[in-house]
Amino acid sequence: MDKKRYFRLIYRSAFRYLGAALVVALLLGALLGGGIYTVSAVCAAGFVMICWGWFTYLKITGMHFFRRSRGHESHKVPYLHRRFKEKKPHRPSFRMDSEDFDDDLTSATVVSEELFTKKQQDAAAALARAGCGVLLVALSFFIPI
Repeated sequence: MDKKRYFRLIYRSAFRYLGAALVVALLLGALLGGGIYTVSAVCAAGFVMICWGWFTYLKITGMHFFRRSRGHESHKVPYLHRRFKEKKPHRPSFRMDSEDFDDDLTSATVVSEELFTKKQQDAAAALARAGCGVLLVALSFFIPI
């Protein structure tokens, strides 16, 4: 069951990245005005996603490129200034996730990232980004010019 949930987490993240990368690549291709620019933008987005997945993998192994300080110290908020959020704030529909809806299938299909450790979440993100990048590069070969 845990492997199934982990695969769903990777699948969901990969297709979220894929949708965002395709939208950006198609907008860039439309702005530049041509099919060759669209193919180049899709291929470039694929390589960016592969590199992002590689940097995430290096972060898992302990190499941090862009972090200046050591450690993650959380800021302590005095008790008087804490806000207890029992009710979720309103979000527009395009920012909502499947967890925001009451459905019979939601509990069986939705996977929350909180179920996994931080290392498992980072590994899933690295796999999703690298898989999305490979899919985008492969897709760029099949787009007719």
